[in-house]
Amino acid sequence: MEVQFVTDASGNKTAAIVPFEEWERMEEAKDLLEHIYFSEIIKNRQNSRPGINLEDLLNAEGLTRADLES
Repeated sequence: MEVQFVTDASGNKTAAIVPFEEWERMEEAKDLLEHIYFSEIIKNRQNSRPGINLEDLLNAEGLTRADLES
């Protein structure tokens, strides 16, 4: 894989240019890791109790259930 760099006026690398096929593979890998990450969060929270109930959340925000319906 040939990577090219974009530099600023001082010669500092500011960006990298990679072949499109390599970029696609990286995006697919990131999507997969994101799905795994969210699946783990969901699994960990499925059997847990909520940290705050709706009434307490509304009260903390100065709202009521009626505010949700309007």
